[in-house]
Amino acid sequence: MHEVGNAGGTSAVLLRRAASGDQQAWQELVDRNASVVWGVSRAFTSNTADAEDIYQATWLLLAENLGRLREPESLSGWLVTTARRESMRLRRARQRESPIGLDTGDLGPPDHGADPEHKVLQAMTNSRLAQSFAQLPQRCQQLLRVLAVAPETTYSQVSQALGVPRGTIGPKKSRCLAELRRRMLAAEMPEEVAG
Repeated sequence: MHEVGNAGGTSAVLLRRAASGDQQAWQELVDRNASVVWGVSRAFTSNTADAEDIYQATWLLLAENLGRLREPESLSGWLVTTARRESMRLRRARQRESPIGLDTGDLGPPDHGADPEHKVLQAMTNSRLAQSFAQLPQRCQQLLRVLAVAPETTYSQVSQALGVPRGTIGPKKSRCLAELRRRMLAAEMPEEVAG
């Protein structure tokens, strides 16, 4: 993938400039690739703090390796792979810390402006969504997270981040969303029957 921007040139040029201490080149690299790195970071965890750790570790590793990348023109691929590896490293560390537990993370900011009835209904929906999402297979959770957090991420980048063929992403997304919808509806049924 040959990345070209309107201001600073190719990723290879920006990497060389950043390696020589050019802060503007570094900022351009970050600006161009931040959403992809964040999307991959969020794809592997719903916990914002963990995603931030992965994001920061990925950029730190790039800073440490600026002049040593073998294929600087493929920077986005390197960042995706590095973020994925950092995600796996963090997951292994978390599993050693807590072998049992559900990573529900945070599903977004609360809406403080809504009326109390709306807040209760929204909380119930969010709870069902979180429970239904947590029951999905891990691969579905990862795919839906990366697509939700970084919708501008291309299928090629998602493919590389998750290690799946590009052509399977659209159909897999449809199946995962259908399964999530099915689980959400199943979670609603007991309340509708009782009410």
